[in-house]
Amino acid sequence: SEVTIIEVSDHMASREDEDVSEEIERIFNEEGITLITGHKAVHASQDGDVITITVEDNDGNQQTVTGSHLLVATGRVPNTDSLSLDAVGVETNKRGYVITDDKLQSNVPNIWALGDINGRGAFTHTSVHDYEIVRDNWQGADRSTENRNLVYSMFTDPPLGRVGMSEREARQYMADRGRKVLGMRHYMKDVSRAKEDGELNGLVKLFVDAESEEFLGACIFGMQGDDVIQVVSNYMATGASYKIMQQALPIHPTISEYFPTWLGMLEELE
Repeated sequence: SEVTIIEVSDHMASREDEDVSEEIERIFNEEGITLITGHKAVHASQDGDVITITVEDNDGNQQTVTGSHLLVATGRVPNTDSLSLDAVGVETNKRGYVITDDKLQSNVPNIWALGDINGRGAFTHTSVHDYEIVRDNWQGADRSTENRNLVYSMFTDPPLGRVGMSEREARQYMADRGRKVLGMRHYMKDVSRAKEDGELNGLVKLFVDAESEEFLGACIFGMQGDDVIQVVSNYMATGASYKIMQQALPIHPTISEYFPTWLGMLEELE
């Protein structure tokens, strides 16, 4: 099928670093997908089996796109408006999310908010983790979301996995805290396992606090990126120095065996 994607932002996946977004766009273009970025849909109509969308850029220039099917992705909203929270006094913010502390308790004692309604990550994995935190606290443990590093995957082909800070956020971290940050970037076309499988698209980025030697974030966009990113997210939970991972024994031939190599490529961000 011929596919056209209309995106209001200037880049696809605009929350990601620009080089990652550009790589996504390159892959989509090579697969024959038409991208119209920096445009918003302002009108839709249907005549028989033909759907026509009018899109407009920031300067008011318009163009039309036609097709047989239309899929609209508008994001998510919490369903708190159907939970009668006013009846028990549970507070929400202006976007409708239940306001919670780090242990996920609302302003009302013995009422906790888990999953999509607490604004702490609208993912299945964050919802399950929310449950585990509340369950363990009920059983006498002391767990919270305070040090939880948000990890997620975007299931493009190849998949993108992200945890912690992007490069943009790492640079802001440098500016705000006056700390040195180490970073690296390496393209999947130069990873041996990716070469063997003919999966050459994508790139890897890692960021580390130069003083504490702890990971700040990572992006694994490429073959098995949705699994490989968890090498970093699990490691970040330990707070250990990246140098320990750098000296660990990896398995060949895998994507993850490149972590010692990638960590050896770290350089101070300017």
